[in-house]
Amino acid sequence: MMERRLLMAGGILCIGLSVVLGRLVLLTTVQNQKLAQIASGQHQKNLTLQARRGAIVDRRGVSLALSVPAESLFVHPKRVTERVTKQAPALATALHLPLTAVQETLRSSEPFLWLKRRATLQEAGQVRALRIPEIESVETERRFYPQGTLAAPVLGFVNVDAHGLAGLEQAYDAELREEPTKVIGEKDGKGRTIFVHEGATPEPLRVRLTLDVGLQNLAEQELGQAVKATGAQGGSVVILDPQTSAVLALAQVPTFNPNTPATVRPESRRNRVISDPYEPGSTLKALLVAAALDTKRARPGEKIFCEYGKYPVGKFVIHDHHPYGWLSFTEVLQHSSNIGMAKMGERLGKETYSTYLRAFGLGRATGIGLPGESVGLLPPPNSWSRINLVTASFGQGLATTPIQLANAYAALANQGALMRPYIVQEVLNADGKVVEAHGPQRLWQAVRSDTAHQVLAMMEKVVAKEGTGWRAQIEGFRVAGKTGTSQKPDPRGGYSSHARIASFVGIVPADRPRLVVLVVIDEPKTAVYGGEVAAPVFKAIAQQALTYLGVMGDSPKWEGPATETPPSVKDGERAAHPLLQPIVANARDSGA
Repeated sequence: MMERRLLMAGGILCIGLSVVLGRLVLLTTVQNQKLAQIASGQHQKNLTLQARRGAIVDRRGVSLALSVPAESLFVHPKRVTERVTKQAPALATALHLPLTAVQETLRSSEPFLWLKRRATLQEAGQVRALRIPEIESVETERRFYPQGTLAAPVLGFVNVDAHGLAGLEQAYDAELREEPTKVIGEKDGKGRTIFVHEGATPEPLRVRLTLDVGLQNLAEQELGQAVKATGAQGGSVVILDPQTSAVLALAQVPTFNPNTPATVRPESRRNRVISDPYEPGSTLKALLVAAALDTKRARPGEKIFCEYGKYPVGKFVIHDHHPYGWLSFTEVLQHSSNIGMAKMGERLGKETYSTYLRAFGLGRATGIGLPGESVGLLPPPNSWSRINLVTASFGQGLATTPIQLANAYAALANQGALMRPYIVQEVLNADGKVVEAHGPQRLWQAVRSDTAHQVLAMMEKVVAKEGTGWRAQIEGFRVAGKTGTSQKPDPRGGYSSHARIASFVGIVPADRPRLVVLVVIDEPKTAVYGGEVAAPVFKAIAQQALTYLGVMGDSPKWEGPATETPPSVKDGERAAHPLLQPIVANARDSGA
């Protein structure tokens, strides 16, 4: 009997040991990974930090966009006490957040929430000074634009996840952004993050532009002053290298600060230079002249009767601002006669004229490489009536973007060859090796080289004493240019009786072109003509730009007051040029 009891007890004991042993095997082998994950979850917090971004620099390496150290602050709302909740106002002030947003985060039932991502180091330091252990942080980076509003519509901006949303930030998002980083925060017994493991990640690429911060700064300053002085709605400036169509400056008013893009309306963030077509008015006349000369339908010296200022076209009457009689073709351009141009347009014909406009790049995207580019408006010639051809001859009834028109003039300055404008020079890796290069790209010959030379000679007359663009004269330099004054369409139909666009586009020096500068002023109030409003802005920009670039004029002698010292323009001294001083200072302050 005793033996049976001992056997039963032993059997039960063996069964129990077998169960325990089986459970042990199960836990250490089959469920090992699952249990490790549970244990890890009790002591670790896995976070994904969004990607860092590479820098965007100008053609000389000055930083325009870069990533700087930051901290992302987070909280576990379920562990927040009333003591922490009472400090919500101080947290809101330190982080520049609405008080209601902070309170909502602290009172949430979620296990984890970001309090503020990519906070500045100063903001994070102010939070730490509040001594709230429940508010934790992890090191990261944020996008910073050290030049503020400079070239903002070109650069664009990013969202909180470091994804480019506009401009070059969007166009080169893949190149600028590295892969997101996985980090592990070790938690102590109270659930506080005490250590972060971070693996090594490859450096993002860097984008170098053709833009020059000195010229960009100059263009923005002069344009801003002109818009303010004339009470205009806004304006644009384009500066191109005519030999390559490299973009040296793209400026616009209004603009915005990409460090705080949410504080302005979306229309202020739009890159109007590439996305907003406008009717160019008389600045288009140079392209008609080029077409007429290239087809040998006209000669510069031939006479055209301008009808003493009134030219009936069906039920319409075309007017000139002055009752001209007989003018040479050169004088038609010099005095900007609508009637003379209308007659030449009719002689040329709609098919030929339209073909030449397209040859100069109108009606198609330039391919500059920025998002949101418009093709403008160039209706097919089979839809043109006689009045459409006539008005198109002086730049009304069709539309072009500022970059399209500036590039068309660059073709005239480049012996008739149309180039593709470009703004990105190269993409480099962390070692400075070029991984993607861009350069001059010839598209086609818009007009013969001798035609281009003739047009430039005729455009020089526009800037002469008797021309509409005399205010664009620059002492010591030959300037070729064209004024423009166009009516703006009325949303209710037809054209506005008062709203005008004043513009001027110039090539300098005319005999050895280095710059093409387009100035567009939208709805000026003090005056409306391009020769009065835009030509002086061109002069101010081009004169300083030539000095900055070290381009010598025909009269190199310094003409300033005797007490002044001639400005230095040697290559090695350009960094000290006044146009660069605030830019370089900002870059140094940012650690670039």
